Amino acid sequence: MLFNSISFVIFFPIVLLAYFLMPVRFRKVWLLITNYFYYMCQGPVYALLLLYSTITTYGAGLLTGRFRDNEKAKKCTLFGAVVLNLGILFYFKYFNFFMDNIGIDPGFRVILPVGISFYVFQVIGYIADVYRGKIEPEKDPVRYALFVSFFPQILAGPIGRAPELLPQFDEIHEFDYDRVRHGMLRMLWGYFMKLVIASRLSIAVELIFENYSSCSGWQLLLGAAAYSVQIYCDFASYSILALGTAEILGFRLIENFRQPFLAVSLADLWRRWHISLMNWFRDYVYIPLGGSRKGTVRKHLNTLIVFTLSGLWHGAAWTYVMWGFLSGVLQIIGTLTKPIRLRITEMSPWKSDIAHGIHVFYQRIVTFLLFTFTVVFFKAPDIPTALGIIRGVFTDMHVSDILSRQIFQIGLGVKNLAIVAVMMAVLFAVDSINEKTGDAAQVLLSKKWYIRWVVYYFFVIMILCSANIGAAQFIYFNF
Repeated sequence: MLFNSISFVIFFPIVLLAYFLMPVRFRKVWLLITNYFYYMCQGPVYALLLLYSTITTYGAGLLTGRFRDNEKAKKCTLFGAVVLNLGILFYFKYFNFFMDNIGIDPGFRVILPVGISFYVFQVIGYIADVYRGKIEPEKDPVRYALFVSFFPQILAGPIGRAPELLPQFDEIHEFDYDRVRHGMLRMLWGYFMKLVIASRLSIAVELIFENYSSCSGWQLLLGAAAYSVQIYCDFASYSILALGTAEILGFRLIENFRQPFLAVSLADLWRRWHISLMNWFRDYVYIPLGGSRKGTVRKHLNTLIVFTLSGLWHGAAWTYVMWGFLSGVLQIIGTLTKPIRLRITEMSPWKSDIAHGIHVFYQRIVTFLLFTFTVVFFKAPDIPTALGIIRGVFTDMHVSDILSRQIFQIGLGVKNLAIVAVMMAVLFAVDSINEKTGDAAQVLLSKKWYIRWVVYYFFVIMILCSANIGAAQFIYFNF
C-alpha cells in the first residue's frame, strides 16, 4: 500500500476519521492496529520480524534500566539487543550478496522485507539512547510498539528518535484545521515531486542507463544529472508525504531533506540529504569511533568508514559500497582543500553582491556535478557499467550533438521535455522559498485565497495528468 496508491487514498481518510472521532483512551490501540495492518499489506509474514524487533528491544530497554548501576550488565544487554536486530538485517539483506560473492548456491533466495533497514536502525538508536541515559526505558509496551511501527515512516523513514517521537504518543491530538491544511499541502507537494517530476524523469534515466553504450557523452551526463534529481524527488517526496500524513494526525517527524541541491559543498549537501540517516551514523557510529577527537588521520578514517557503511546500508551490492566509499573520499578531499578554497575566495578582488551570487552559483553547480558523479554507481547495475558511463561522459562529448539536438533524444518526447523543464523551475522555486523562509507551505497559506487555489488546481491537475507515467514504486523501498 504505497502513498501514491488508490488503496492508501481510501485507507488514510478512514484511519483519520476514526482517530479523531473515537474516545482518546482508544486511540493508541486503534493506531497500533492501523500500523500493523498497513505493514502487513506489504507482506503479512514480515510483521513477525517487526514484532520480533519490538519485543527484543523493549525487553532490552527494561533490562538496561534494571542494570542501571552495573555497567558490564548494561553493555552485555546493549550488545545482545544490537546483535539480535542486526542479525536479522544481515540475514535478510546481505545473505544473497554473501553467498554470491563466495560462489555458493544455497538453492534459495532470501526476500528483503520492506522497511527493515529503517526500523532496525530506529530500535538500535532507542536502546543506545537508553544505555547512554538520554532517555528512560519505555515501560508501556503499546507506546513502544507505536514508536517502532508508526505507519507514515515504517517503510522508508525518516528514522525516528525516541526522545522526540515517543512522548508524542501520550499527547492528545485534536482536529486542528490549520494543522491539517498545512499537512495536506505538504502531501500535495510530495505527490507532485514523485508523480510529476521523479516518475517522469525515470523514463529517460532507465533508457540512458540501459543503453549507455549507444549514448553520446552529453546524453550520459544528462541522464546522470536526471537521476540525481529523480532520486532526490523520489525519496524526498516519500519523506514529505510521511511528514504530511503524520502532521495531519498531530505528530511531528524529523525533516529528512533540506534543499540539498542548494548546498555549496559536499559537506553542506550531506548535512541536508537523508538527515535522519546521516545523523544516526554520526551519533551511533562516527562519534563512538572517536569522531574528530583523535587526530586528523583518525577523523578522516572514521569519515570513510561511515560513508562506506552508509553505502552498504543502502544495498547489498558493490556499486553501493563504491558509492559510499567515493562519497567519503570526496568528503575528505573537501575537508583538506577547504582552507585553500577559503583563502582563494578571500583574495578575490570582486566583492560585490553580483560576484558573490556568481560564486555561490558556481559552488552549487560543482557540488551537484560531484554528487552526480557518485550516484552513477548508485544507479548502475554493476561497477563496469558505471565506469563505462563515466568514461563516455569524458571521452564522447561533441558540440555537434548539441547543435543537432541529439542530446535531447532521451525517450521523453517534446511535450514531456517541456513539462520537465517547467517543473524543474517550480522545484527550484519551492526549494529557494524553503531555503529563505523555512516553510514554503506556510508562505502559500498566507497568500490570498485566489492565489492559493490557483496553485492548488495547478498541482492537482499536473498530478492527475502524471498518475500513470514512469515508475510508481519509491526507490528507497528497495533499501
